[in-house]
Amino acid sequence: MHERPLKLVHTSDVHLDSRFTSGAAGEFRNGAERAFAAVVQVALDESADLLLIVGDLFDNNRVPDEDFEFVCNQLQRLSCATVLLPGNHDIHDDYSIWHRIELAGAGNHVHAVLNHRGDILEFPELGTRVWGKAMAEHAPENIPLAGTPEPTAQGWNIGLAHGQVVEKRAGIGSSQITKQEIGNSGFDYLALGHVHVWGDMSAGATTACYPGSPVAAYASASGGHVAVVHLSIEGGVSISQRLVDQRIEKSTVEDPLAGIVI
Repeated sequence: MHERPLKLVHTSDVHLDSRFTSGAAGEFRNGAERAFAAVVQVALDESADLLLIVGDLFDNNRVPDEDFEFVCNQLQRLSCATVLLPGNHDIHDDYSIWHRIELAGAGNHVHAVLNHRGDILEFPELGTRVWGKAMAEHAPENIPLAGTPEPTAQGWNIGLAHGQVVEKRAGIGSSQITKQEIGNSGFDYLALGHVHVWGDMSAGATTACYPGSPVAAYASASGGHVAVVHLSIEGGVSISQRLVDQRIEKSTVEDPLAGIVI
C-alpha cells in the first residue's frame, strides 16, 4: 500500500568533463557544471524526496578529481536521498571512476548502485524501494532490465535503467530495453538514461521517461530539461518538464555531443 505521495527529480547524461569549456562563467568551468547545479537547485526548490541520476554523470573514466569535488560539493547542498547509476560513458568496469570517487564526502544521503547483478535500496521513510543494475559492459549482451525484482506491495517501486528503448531487441544494438520489458517490470516509475532528448517510454502500468540531458548544448533545441515526477494514490504518476539550460546559437558554442549520444 502506498501510504504517502512521493516527489522525485530525475536527470541523466550530464557528461561532466572539465575539458568541455563552453559556457564557463563565474563559479562554473563549463555549461555541464552549470546545468548540474541547476538540477540540484530544482531538487531543492521542489523539496524533492529523491534525486535520481541515471548514468553518464561523467563523460568518461578519465575525468580529473576536480569533477568529483564539484559533484560532492553540489550534492552536499541536498538532504534528500540521492541515487546514482553508472552509464555507458562512466561504466563500472576495472577502470571505473566509481573506484575513485569518494561519495561519502557528499553525505550519507548519497547512494551509488554498483552491483552488476542489481541492487535494491530501501527507503522506508519514503515508502519507496529503488532498483538498478550497474553496467559492466555496453554491449548487446547487456540487458539493463534483466533480473528486476518482484514488486513490493508495501510502497512505491522505482527502477533505474541506462540504455536504448526499442520495440524489439536487435542483435546489433547495445544495452537495449524493450517496451515489453518496461511493461512487465512492475515499476511504478522507471527512470531512464542514455538518450539526450526528452521521451515518454511508458508501457503497460509502468510510467517511464527519458529526461534528456540537462545540458542544452548536448541535445537538440528541445534539450536542457529535468523531470519532476509526482506519485500519489489519487493522481497516479505525473511528470513535468523543467527547463534548466538553454541552447546557445551553434555558431558560438563548442558542440561535441549535440543530438543523441548512444
